[in-house]
Amino acid sequence: MAAVDDATTTTATTTTTTTPAAFPHPLIYGTMESTKADAHLVTAGVCAAVRAGYRALDLAEHYESSKGGHIGAALDQLVAEVPRSELWLTHKIDGMPTGEYAAVKARVDAMLALAHTDYLDLLLIHYPMPRGTDLSGDPAAISTAANFEAFAETIGDAWTNMVKLKEEGLVRHIGVSNFYRQHLDELAKHAAADGPTACFANEIFVDAAHPETSLVEYCQGQGMQVMAYRPTAFCMNLGLLDGVTDALQATAEDRGLGSVQQLVLRTLCLRGVAPITGTRDPGHMASNIEAATSIDRGAGVEGGADAGAEATADLALVEEQAEMVDMMGGCDEYAAAFASMGGLNEPKAAGGAWRMGGIFTGDAHAGARRKSSERLALFAEVA
Repeated sequence: MAAVDDATTTTATTTTTTTPAAFPHPLIYGTMESTKADAHLVTAGVCAAVRAGYRALDLAEHYESSKGGHIGAALDQLVAEVPRSELWLTHKIDGMPTGEYAAVKARVDAMLALAHTDYLDLLLIHYPMPRGTDLSGDPAAISTAANFEAFAETIGDAWTNMVKLKEEGLVRHIGVSNFYRQHLDELAKHAAADGPTACFANEIFVDAAHPETSLVEYCQGQGMQVMAYRPTAFCMNLGLLDGVTDALQATAEDRGLGSVQQLVLRTLCLRGVAPITGTRDPGHMASNIEAATSIDRGAGVEGGADAGAEATADLALVEEQAEMVDMMGGCDEYAAAFASMGGLNEPKAAGGAWRMGGIFTGDAHAGARRKSSERLALFAEVA
């Protein structure tokens, strides 16, 4: 779907396969706050991350850190140290940008003003639902046939607005987030394989327990960059997985790494996936950068599926226990809900509750879901 600079394209009778170049930066710093009250702390986190060596940031219209101008404040502090041209800002617009283009443009203008920049390197549609969708309630409410039908009816309008934003120079690249194969198939009706309407990237939930191998390979085959959010979410449950901790640590040491977290980041980079981490710990920042920059990422991308399979094998023990990871809260409920839209990955009944992609849903488990989300958010501070 998307062509990337210096990519090579091979056209068959019915499909176009494009091998993407490596993402412009090997590691991305996430700016989502752990709680609304902590949003102001993101300013110091961004400054520390950039000073440590991060050069790519991931923002979102509905993050409190963005709405409060905390990213812009950080960039102001950094302007004398790192020029804007050396930074890559990815921003996500809340939901599907449908309707009048003037209204969509006004939202992006406000995002730019709050970030204290006059352009974005990449703008993503944050999720395949209308703006303002409740992402704190029951995830099962998202994955309905009606919601997917509404998405299919509006993606053309939304993408037309995205293309206009690019044409007017507000953004340099356009893409999506939380889009799965069924969403991408609909998008393909409106986005050419290359040129101004191309989809540059897809930001999705990927970790060792949920490698999304088929989706990643499909995106890369269509020329899209893949960005991974919460790539180390499973690590908070690592000690509870039978026989896994010592084995993964041994593998990490065999690869010249000091931790399982570094092994996960290395694996993603070898797969040509750009991981997003949001730690505020300087030591973790340094180790993350070390893991992401100590390999030949270009070779990983060029190696394609073979390189990805070899790297993923290092984490196979975690994927084998994905169901246990999910039951302990090491998954993203809403990613699973988006993946289930359109009738794919239908939820299965389990123990009187609905289970989606390993996640229990329904009112009886609302408290458990909240605790899971809180744990993931808190873990992001040290990941």
